[in-house]
Amino acid sequence: MADNGFIAVQGAVSALDHLSGRSTVLEAEWLAKTQGGDPLPRATYLMLLTQTVTDAQTDMTTLVGIEAAGTGYARQPIPWSAATSATRSATTSDLVQFGPFSDPTGLAAPVTGAALVTRMTSSAGQPSGLCLMAWNLATPITTSQNQALQLAPGSLTMTLAVS
Repeated sequence: MADNGFIAVQGAVSALDHLSGRSTVLEAEWLAKTQGGDPLPRATYLMLLTQTVTDAQTDMTTLVGIEAAGTGYARQPIPWSAATSATRSATTSDLVQFGPFSDPTGLAAPVTGAALVTRMTSSAGQPSGLCLMAWNLATPITTSQNQALQLAPGSLTMTLAVS
């Protein structure tokens, strides 16, 4: 057995496309050979968080407990660009909007981060889905009534290191 393995650049690109819910030629080829079908579409969603998190806190039970709340808030589907071989990264490819929030105070607490998850909804009693990645903001964002939060294209990036 070899001492060290590594992920190839194409493997990194395919992994990012898979994590971000993009169908890939590689996945389609694999499914055609093994199942005789097309890949099922997947989606990823962004949830807003009201506390900073570490890797140890990215289980769905913890995240659902610190998810933003307020009338007009819902997790949003996140569109990703195709991963590139040059940077082994994928970025958000379109505008993403949360709100507007109709509560008098906007969201109940300042937004301090976000998590990329595999489910549109879950509850504190029965959290479901997986957390794929989390980001903490440098500065918390507070909202007011009738305000919306927007993420510009390219605001979030996922990178897979290749060694």
